[in-house]
Amino acid sequence: MSYRDLVQAVIDENRRVLEAVPEADVQRLIGEIERAKTIQLYAMGRMQASMRGFAMRLKHMGFDAYVVFDTTTPVIGAGDLLIVNCAVTAVELNVIKLAKQAGARVCTIGAHPENEHGLLADLAVLVPGQIFGTPPEVRSIQPMASLLEQALFLFEDIVVMLLIEKRGVSMAEMQRRHTNLEGVMGEFA
Repeated sequence: MSYRDLVQAVIDENRRVLEAVPEADVQRLIGEIERAKTIQLYAMGRMQASMRGFAMRLKHMGFDAYVVFDTTTPVIGAGDLLIVNCAVTAVELNVIKLAKQAGARVCTIGAHPENEHGLLADLAVLVPGQIFGTPPEVRSIQPMASLLEQALFLFEDIVVMLLIEKRGVSMAEMQRRHTNLEGVMGEFA
């Protein structure tokens, strides 16, 4: 395949995954985020890239958001929300169980809401990108779980855009919460 063919295939795969996400799940996720005292996010491997981007944007909007196991992440408990990207391993299952024991609400986002992780969660959002190559996943020509990793990044950015609109958050407000230690110079400062 040529570069252009691969571009089209990857875009088409992501479109199919994102269009398969139930709208009601998106609205429930937004409600969970808005109600949470603190939001803690967890993922492993490449799934963590999208999760960290989501945590950053939640912070930029003014939510009290943290990445699980970072040194500044506080205790989790009643009134808090744990969001787990691609909950399929024993590690994620343990994190979910501990959060539930502490009284937190849990949301999983991934291709298998029917697994034990999703069944323990208060909300399991279906984003059916390929991870194992089994239903209900959208099959991919890409290696391993690349499609799910990409789709999660896009999905969570779309959720951010919906929250921005719903809450009336301005770009200037978000920029004021962005780090100022990057050393941005010139006309962009």
